[in-house]
Amino acid sequence: MQIGVFTAGDLEPAGIVALAVAADEAGLDVFAVGEHHNPPYNSSSPTTLLAHIAARTTLRLSTATTLITTNDPARLAAEYATLALLAPDRTDLVLGRGNTAKVFGWFGEEIEYGLPLTIEHYAAFKALWRGTYVWHACTRSPEIADLAAEHDDGLFVFAGQTEHVSRYRDQVAHPRIGVLANDLDEGLAHDPDRLLVKVGSPADVEELGSAVCSAWPDRRSSRDERRPRRALPH
Repeated sequence: MQIGVFTAGDLEPAGIVALAVAADEAGLDVFAVGEHHNPPYNSSSPTTLLAHIAARTTLRLSTATTLITTNDPARLAAEYATLALLAPDRTDLVLGRGNTAKVFGWFGEEIEYGLPLTIEHYAAFKALWRGTYVWHACTRSPEIADLAAEHDDGLFVFAGQTEHVSRYRDQVAHPRIGVLANDLDEGLAHDPDRLLVKVGSPADVEELGSAVCSAWPDRRSSRDERRPRRALPH
């Protein structure tokens, strides 16, 4: 199991980077940041943030989530392919449709068409994508679970919204479940392949790292299994 942290992006960019550095120092596996375009969030360009974090840490890097509806699919493929070249074997992305009508309008779309846009844009993205692993964020639409299963992608859910997981498992060739949770125990209850815990400060990250070490004193992170840890400048 990969264990890491995520932020919706409601910190200044430097604060988001500080969370990632703390996660690296705590020996966690993954850092993920959401894509938002309205206050109080400051993560409208997750690839820029993650590229900077890639140079500061040895973490796996992901999103929570990338908006497949309001982004141009070709642009998404180009940006995340570039990130994957900068941080090889360390990047993936979680695609989601978004839930704010105002943001849809800013990009010339309507939230009522969020589901068909997701399916249409994913098809265009997939035709171009030769990159790393893709997950789909699934909160309320069983069609998203079907889409992930059809393409043998992963499924990401909130710990309190797991009703479509069994539907996905029944269809997919190689199931992979990710969970976003408010705390470690809440996430572990779902036995995920990747668990991301919401944090708001480096102190939260340190507390999570201590809890993980206490629960699994002999645990090695997925990064340690791939490469030796190296000292990085701060």
